[in-house]
Amino acid sequence: MGQLKNVMMSGIQEFIGPSSLLCTWCRAIPQYKGLNPLHLCDGCFKSIPWIKEIHCPVCGRYEACPDCVRREAPPLTMNRSAVEYDDGMKDLLALYKYRGDERLRLLLGRMLVHGYRKFPAGLRFDCVSFVPLSPDRYAERGFNQAEQMARELSSVVKLPVISLLKRVRHTDKQSFKTRHERLRDLSGAFSVDDSRVVKLQRVFGQKRRIRILVVDDVYTTGSTLNQCALVIREALPQAQIYSLCWAR
Repeated sequence: MGQLKNVMMSGIQEFIGPSSLLCTWCRAIPQYKGLNPLHLCDGCFKSIPWIKEIHCPVCGRYEACPDCVRREAPPLTMNRSAVEYDDGMKDLLALYKYRGDERLRLLLGRMLVHGYRKFPAGLRFDCVSFVPLSPDRYAERGFNQAEQMARELSSVVKLPVISLLKRVRHTDKQSFKTRHERLRDLSGAFSVDDSRVVKLQRVFGQKRRIRILVVDDVYTTGSTLNQCALVIREALPQAQIYSLCWAR
């Protein structure tokens, strides 16, 4: 049956044209022919749960947020995200992140632009950075999805990408941990690259306020991004740290 399906799909693709004209996501239906920067078919585009209304001005959540209320003077200034993390988005991210389907980097990176436009009008950033992987995780996966997304975004918004952060200690997956466990686990997990800090200070000076945008794939409680913001602020006290995530 699987062999027959492959033969049928091959025949369909031959009929409709080169695979580059197929939907980036489902790879079975031709791309919608109108204005279509994501290179998706109409059905896949309509299934994306874009975040349209923001209820928490800090983390950009589309509903009430208990996490931001608990934090007093958090190091992270503001977060925005592109999509709600529903089952469809979980499946899409799994294809890219865990199954190594790197052709999706363009799609997810360009989807970030929607979240980028949710920042207050007139807000400008000096550079883009990203949440790093541990060496073990990078060796296992072969790429850092946050870095790839950051570079795709930068190609659209025309900002330099600076690899500012290092993960100095491997941590297990954070998704099933309590807030207290996350905070304890992430303490001391990140540091900054001193050479990149010196470069930023040389370019922007010691007194000028630098706005840095840190990219990650999913914002859950904000523990990871707040820890990243904390170590950046310790090295660059004049910096304001914002974050942009693909999903919330």
